[in-house]
Amino acid sequence: MKNMNFRDNTRLHILIIIVLSFAIRISAAFIIGDNFNPKVMEYEKLAGSLLDKGTFCMEYREYGEYKALLGPGYPFLTFLVYKTVGISHPVMLFVQFLLMTLFSLAIYGIAYFFFKKAGIAFIAGILSILHPGLLYYSSVNLHELNLYMPLFYTMILLSCLAYRDSKTRYFVAIGIIGGLAVLTRSTILPVMILCLAFYFLADKRTIFKRKLTNISIALGLVIIINVPWTIRNYIQFNRIIFSQTNKWEAFWIGNNPNASGGQYKADGTAVLSCKGVEMQDRINASVNDEIAIENIFKDHAFKYVKENPGSFIKGLFRKSFYFWWFYPQTGLSYPKSFLVAYKIIYVVLLGFVAAGLWLCWKRRLFCLEMIFPVILIFGIWGVHTVNFMEMRHRWTVEPVLLIFASVAIYFLLENIYQYWNTRKQTSSK
Repeated sequence: MKNMNFRDNTRLHILIIIVLSFAIRISAAFIIGDNFNPKVMEYEKLAGSLLDKGTFCMEYREYGEYKALLGPGYPFLTFLVYKTVGISHPVMLFVQFLLMTLFSLAIYGIAYFFFKKAGIAFIAGILSILHPGLLYYSSVNLHELNLYMPLFYTMILLSCLAYRDSKTRYFVAIGIIGGLAVLTRSTILPVMILCLAFYFLADKRTIFKRKLTNISIALGLVIIINVPWTIRNYIQFNRIIFSQTNKWEAFWIGNNPNASGGQYKADGTAVLSCKGVEMQDRINASVNDEIAIENIFKDHAFKYVKENPGSFIKGLFRKSFYFWWFYPQTGLSYPKSFLVAYKIIYVVLLGFVAAGLWLCWKRRLFCLEMIFPVILIFGIWGVHTVNFMEMRHRWTVEPVLLIFASVAIYFLLENIYQYWNTRKQTSSK
C-alpha cells in the first residue's frame, strides 16, 4: 500500500502476525480459558487410552467401547505431546497456538498469492487471528479444529502454487499435508481429489504424462500415510474402515423425524435423545459393537429418507441455508453476549465480503486459482448439508470470506488515507 506508506515488507508482516497470534491467544487462555485450564473432549480420552493401555479406544455415550470413534490425527498428536513432556494442558495449548499461527500464515500466503498486495495479505492474516470462533476454540478448548485448519489451508495454498508452477515438490507437499489432513478429518479427501482433478483438466501448459505423475505422487502419499490406520481398523473389525465409525450417527442426527439440522433442537434438547424406543432397544442390545450400532443409525436414517422424501429434501435446504446463517439453537452452550457479538461481526463481515467481491470484479482481480478455496467451501458446505451442522463447521470456510473481505478493507483504508492526505495538502496551501 505504497500510497499509504504501508511498506510491502512481508518479513515484518509475518513477524507481526506471529507475535499477535501468540499474544492474543495467551491473553484469551488466561482471561476466558480459566487460567490455561482448557476444556477437554474425546481426544483427551483417546490420548489417555494410548498412554495408559497402548490402545485407541474409549467409552462413548451409552454405546460402550469404541475403537475407531474419531480420526487418529489430533488424538495421536496429543499422545505424542504428553508422551514427550507429560500430561500438560498448557503445553498442549501452546501447540495449538503454534498450529493456528501457521494457519494465519497460510491465509497470508493465499491472499498474497491471489492479489500480489502485501497490504491485503496482512489484513487477511490479522483477521484470521481475530476471528472470534477460531480464537475461542484455540484458547479455551483442546480440539482437532486447531490441527485440521492449518492443514486444510496449507493444502489450498499448495494447490494454488502447484497449478501456477507444476513442480513435483508441490505435489509431494500436497500429498503429505493432505494425507495428514485426511488422517485428522476425512471430509477433506473429496476436496483434495476435486482440486487435483481441476489441476489435471485445466492446466494446459503441462504435458499429460507429467500431470499424471504429479497427481499419482500426491494421491500415493495420501494412501501411504493413511494405510496403517486402515490396516489397524481391518484387524480390529475384520472389515475396511477408512477413517472412523460414527459417520452414520452423524447422518442420522441430520436426517430423522426430530432433526433440526444441528445437534440440538430449539428448546435445547439433544436430537440424539429423541431416538425411538425400538431404535434405542436395538442400540442397548448392541453395546460394545460399534459396527452394529452404526448400522442401526444407517438403517433408521435411510428408512426416514425413504418414507419421508419431502421432509428429507426440505431438511437439506434448511441445513444448506443455516450453514450460512444461524440455527434457532445456535449458541446454547455459550453466553448470550458471545452470540450477539458474533452475529454483529458476521453481518459486518458479509458486507465487506460483498464489497470485496465487487472490487475484485471491477478491478479484474479474480484469478483461476481462486477455484481451490471455492472447492473447499462447497465441499464442507455439501458435507454438512447432507449430515448436520454446527457453527464451528462454518468456521472451517469463513477464512475464505476473510480473504475477500480484506480486499474491501484494504481499498477502504487506501481511500481514507488519500482523502486525509489530500485534505492535509490543501489546508497547508
